[in-house]
Amino acid sequence: MKISDAARKLLVEEIKYIVGQMNKRPTADEKIYFFSGVHGAFQRVFNAEYDPDLVFLHFILNATHQAFIGRLQAIKNGEMVIDLDEDCFKKLLEITKDLGRNIEKDEDISDTAKRFSILAYTTTGNGNYLRLKGEFSIEDI
Repeated sequence: MKISDAARKLLVEEIKYIVGQMNKRPTADEKIYFFSGVHGAFQRVFNAEYDPDLVFLHFILNATHQAFIGRLQAIKNGEMVIDLDEDCFKKLLEITKDLGRNIEKDEDISDTAKRFSILAYTTTGNGNYLRLKGEFSIEDI
């Protein structure tokens, strides 16, 4: 991605802060609240320094956030078939850390974006079905 060193540093610092906050928060709501800051940071940067990869990541991160929010709301409303267990949040944290490393080292973000997409998909009926069927596990993402 073609962004200035200052923009890269800002993204990396924001992601590190967010990961730290997510790591020490005990509830799913708190973890996902802090995760929302990641796509916000991307938007702030691409408003100043447009790059297609930033827009792509913002879209993926926002969709991941919305998928988790939607599943949390469904659970609060009594829909207990699809759960967001601790493994889902551990994986969200792991992928977010990986994203920070990708950006810091100016590495390709495609695989990391794909992992966010698959994790978000596990919050859907069909994604959960495939997971239960054994097509993949959270650990595989």
